[in-house]
Amino acid sequence: MTTISPRFQPELSGQDKRPTRCPACGYEGPEASYPSIEPGYEILTCPDCGFGRTWPPVPQGEIGRWYPEQYYGKENVRFNAVFERMIRWFRKRRADVLHNRVPRGPVLDVGCGRGMMLSYMRELGYEAHGLELSETAAHHARKVLKLEVSAGDFLTSPHEKNRYNAVIFCHTLEHFANPSASIARAYELLKPGGVLWIAVPNFGSWQARLFGRYWFHVDAPRHYFHFTVKSLDAILQRHRFRVIQLDHFSFEQNPYGLLQSVLNALGFRFNLLYSLLKNSTARTDTALSHPFQTAAHVITVPLLIPFVAVATLLETAFKSGGTFEMYAFKE
Repeated sequence: MTTISPRFQPELSGQDKRPTRCPACGYEGPEASYPSIEPGYEILTCPDCGFGRTWPPVPQGEIGRWYPEQYYGKENVRFNAVFERMIRWFRKRRADVLHNRVPRGPVLDVGCGRGMMLSYMRELGYEAHGLELSETAAHHARKVLKLEVSAGDFLTSPHEKNRYNAVIFCHTLEHFANPSASIARAYELLKPGGVLWIAVPNFGSWQARLFGRYWFHVDAPRHYFHFTVKSLDAILQRHRFRVIQLDHFSFEQNPYGLLQSVLNALGFRFNLLYSLLKNSTARTDTALSHPFQTAAHVITVPLLIPFVAVATLLETAFKSGGTFEMYAFKE
């Protein structure tokens, strides 16, 4: 009896090599590409599912240099006081949204950052666990918020299988060198019926298509992969997850991503506004070092806000938001 080979076998290893098939959908054929803003890298795109990859990927032993202490800010505080208050509100809202979907019990936030959302979930009665890339990244969650946060590789972390009511990848899955293996690991850790929540930039969005290498959310080479709805859904289905909800609106991410992308495309210093919104310990550029461009931002940004507001509503209505969130059950 002849065995018919499936179109695609999940690749849980070797994604640092240039595969003959798309790691998401299995498409065989040439990929589209364009150069990244960061010299030496390009973005490869599957013509079938739209899945993007930063090429060449940074070796795991070297990725740490792309996350220096300045990336996080002193004591893991990255933004100015006004935006820090907004971030706290956004994190509380995330915790409330999960509270409506996930029963109390153990939850794991993979790439938990400062741990603010986990702290709010702990206040809501959850057993809050987190994971971060390094001791530096985990400092605030551990030392200030007193959360149970591990540091290291998610694929080899000591977390117990079949334990968690929810595993969370909130704008972290794109930072993993092997998202397919990471999702397989999440499946192992979740209880039957547990919820996997993933939020990622939408590489199939209007923003991504219009701005290309100037799109704020490309962030190469820190972002190894760039997801579309179709490509992430394909990966989840292979790993026996059932998608139950898809959201295209994020007030936290989408308007600013669009605003910064417009400024980048207009020829301003790349991500200058983003740097100016940070506190002094996390900035890579300052107003004093770019006084004329800073003054131009003061004039230009207010003029762009009405356009950004209307465009954000339209992209949401047409299900093409700059980011998207997927909720999936472990079956």
